[in-house]
Amino acid sequence: MVRETTARNGGRGRGHDAAGYELDEIDERIIAALRHSGRIANRDLARIVDVNEATVRTRLRRLEDTSSVRVVAMRDLSAMGYECLSAVGIQVKGRSAADVGRDLAELEEVVTVNVAIGTHDLEVQVVAHDLADLDRLLTHVIAHIPGVEKMVPGLALKVLKYTPDWAPL
Repeated sequence: MVRETTARNGGRGRGHDAAGYELDEIDERIIAALRHSGRIANRDLARIVDVNEATVRTRLRRLEDTSSVRVVAMRDLSAMGYECLSAVGIQVKGRSAADVGRDLAELEEVVTVNVAIGTHDLEVQVVAHDLADLDRLLTHVIAHIPGVEKMVPGLALKVLKYTPDWAPL
């Protein structure tokens, strides 16, 4: 279990308005420490950030209430055997992009779905165990979803940056 973080100054909080909440240096240090170890005890976190434990508890509660931080479990894609990562631009015909996107979002191998403007109606990211699995996913699964007109996949040869600690809430 890790604490997934997003350092944004907006969004929907649980009863608190995050729009007026600005992260300060202490908040940023707490978030940085949580990114390193989401299971860290508040006592240890307080020592690292150099504040008392009550301050850490208060700050964490506010960060969670303003939807700046949340606790989630995250999958390690390579540990699960996914060796291929592909960005796929999709053009849609005969259905709305949002409807096709919802169908794509149901697939376990699809890790992101974005309705886009520009060359593609949808931009998705998919993972596969190997090239044969990627071929199967693209040609026998995604290509047969009603409304998928054209796909433009790109295979990641080397991932230089992947930041899974930013997510929409």
